[in-house]
Amino acid sequence: MEVSERRCVIISAGEIRDYERAREFLRDDDFLVFCDGALGHAAALGVAPDLIVGDFDSCAPEDFLRYRDGAEVVRLPCEKDDSDTFAAVKIALSRGFDDFLLLGATGARFDHTFANISVLFYLDGLGKSAVIADDYSLMRVAGAKPVVIAGPCSYFSVIAAAGDVRGVRISGAKYPLDDACLKSDFQLGLSNEVLPGCAAQVSVGQGRVLVVEVV
Repeated sequence: MEVSERRCVIISAGEIRDYERAREFLRDDDFLVFCDGALGHAAALGVAPDLIVGDFDSCAPEDFLRYRDGAEVVRLPCEKDDSDTFAAVKIALSRGFDDFLLLGATGARFDHTFANISVLFYLDGLGKSAVIADDYSLMRVAGAKPVVIAGPCSYFSVIAAAGDVRGVRISGAKYPLDDACLKSDFQLGLSNEVLPGCAAQVSVGQGRVLVVEVV
């Protein structure tokens, strides 16, 4: 399969309040996939979809009519195992995308937020690059590849979201760790800080962690 050099941006129907911040993550050559009700974000983001995916149970009819003629549409059944977002990810993978950004993936529905975080682990397990960006944070997975936190952030957290993790090392931070074990029933890695003038790095010996940078 040929790997696409473009990044795939998947916009879901979750919460986006700070559209200016969201637009800062977008690139001119991104391949934009809107999932169902996410079409309600398109005008405020100032972009149009390349692909629309969904069962269209939450999309405003006027939004669909506005964008359907300029985009490819994949209609999904209402009863299915995959969420619209997960289905969109699988479609993008089948088309050779290797780099993913998820917007609108968090919000009031915690169950959907947690399911979308699982997408990060799914993509990481396939060796893909994936980030969730929302109004408050950036989320990535550290596993086989370490995560470097170079930009300014208020705090960052290292969360054992997929079971217990061993060999955790955190450097360049106020609260460093060396060969630590993080357990899913006690989140020791919550609310750390990058040291001034440093870039923090999170690496894992066994397992994977969710790294959350809080702006």
